[in-house]
Amino acid sequence: MKKWVKYGMKNDIKNCLASTGLSLLLLTVTALLYQARFLCLWTVFQVLLANMAIHLGLKLCALFESRYFLLEIFVEIGYILAVLFLSGCLFDWYGSTPPWVLSLLGITVYASGCCIGLFRIKSDVNTINQKLMERQSGKQDGDNFKSGCSNKGLCK
Repeated sequence: MKKWVKYGMKNDIKNCLASTGLSLLLLTVTALLYQARFLCLWTVFQVLLANMAIHLGLKLCALFESRYFLLEIFVEIGYILAVLFLSGCLFDWYGSTPPWVLSLLGITVYASGCCIGLFRIKSDVNTINQKLMERQSGKQDGDNFKSGCSNKGLCK
């Protein structure tokens, strides 16, 4: 529960909307490949609801961490596919989209989210390293750092 509170609801909503947008974009490309002429307005809300269910479930899955990284990934992908198959039955998506296409879309969105997460982690690591280097150079500049003052000349 600590992870959910620490991350904040703002990031959860932003991630859900981003994955919904990516899902709709991929769904539109898929529809174009099938020579479709339009995307129903209800589909947008159905995809949003499915993504909300997926994000809520993934948050709950994150509470139960395993020592086996691949097992966690397979559980997450299995959950995503289960939600997609259930949504496909509930919203009658199979009339226009085969199940394997929905599976491919779900896995693609999941993989994209993982890649974005890796880039975010890399950016955070770079920021931390930069701050550590600034801190290290502050130690070499003089005693201002030891007294808790910044090295901008504010302390004497």
